[in-house]
Amino acid sequence: MKVLAIIDSFKGTLTSKELGEITKKQLAKRAIDCDYFPISDGGDGFLECIEHLTQTNRVNCTVYDPLFRNIETYYLKDQENTVYIEMALASGINLLQPQELNPYQTSTYGTGQFIKHAIENGAKKIVVGIGGSATNDGGAGMLEAMGATFFHGNLRLTRMNCQKLDLITDIDVTPLMEFTKQIEFIVLNDVKNPLLGTAGATYIYSKQKGSQAHDLPILEAKMQHYATICRQIVHDDHSQFPGTGAAGGLGFAFKTFMSAIFYQGTGYVLNIMNFKAIVDNYDYIITGEGKIDSQSLLGKVVFAIKSQAINKKVILVCAINELTAQQIQANDIEKVYAIVPQFASAKESLKRPHHYYNILCEHIRLI
Repeated sequence: MKVLAIIDSFKGTLTSKELGEITKKQLAKRAIDCDYFPISDGGDGFLECIEHLTQTNRVNCTVYDPLFRNIETYYLKDQENTVYIEMALASGINLLQPQELNPYQTSTYGTGQFIKHAIENGAKKIVVGIGGSATNDGGAGMLEAMGATFFHGNLRLTRMNCQKLDLITDIDVTPLMEFTKQIEFIVLNDVKNPLLGTAGATYIYSKQKGSQAHDLPILEAKMQHYATICRQIVHDDHSQFPGTGAAGGLGFAFKTFMSAIFYQGTGYVLNIMNFKAIVDNYDYIITGEGKIDSQSLLGKVVFAIKSQAINKKVILVCAINELTAQQIQANDIEKVYAIVPQFASAKESLKRPHHYYNILCEHIRLI
């Protein structure tokens, strides 16, 4: 019997790699042969996943975090000058304390510094995973770091964030366009939301980044103004393109000014590992994420893996399970194992995630 563990990160607690390693170790205690691969949709753990699957080198650099504080981080580069960037390592929500979350003030400037450093270091193709952001600036911070200049009348706007978007009267993108004209950009995410509207960046995602209900129309108006200015500059409107609402509108900046190609993040990673071919070597697939609910079956990592693991027995693991017994059966899932509430409360599981995931793995039963 052979098992493949390919589990998305339990956000904020366990990485995909850690989950795979623990699963492999615990199953080995029962003489069960288990391999693992890290997986990511382009958000947390993307570079860890790429390192496991490809021959790349780390390139260290200093960039701004979402509140313009210097942090030491890295990206990956291969011998063909393809660079892999995880925007969450510069502009991610996990870089901030809960009390620091503020969609008016946070910026993607650090992500732009990543890209600028990579291009100056010889990058020809840049693959950017854009999940897990703390921002809602439409990518304006990133564009500024890469050479764009924002104006309010004759005054230059700096340290761009959402607070300043409705002050923009013009943007000089000539240096940016010249700097990036030879670069191929690929954007990875599992989000189809447009930039604007009730299904857009602000209304769907800004609450988890610190906004309140009364902030939503204010933030949306700022983003709408920014999108209008961008449309006047490039003479095209990408605000409704699927995925432009990802990462607080970062996808919009990539599409509008860098003609980026968008890919479903999980599918892109599964293709790199040639998942459709290797899955035939296994009897069981163990996958999952921190919280499994109906959305997990509609396009997230779990869905992508399940849809390609045809005729394989699939077991789900998670911290919290919100699927009903009917949903589990209807989706041909063998079993769902959850930490909460069987092994710990939600609060306790967050304090000792490694401990309780080890316990969960001890209870996995394969028939």
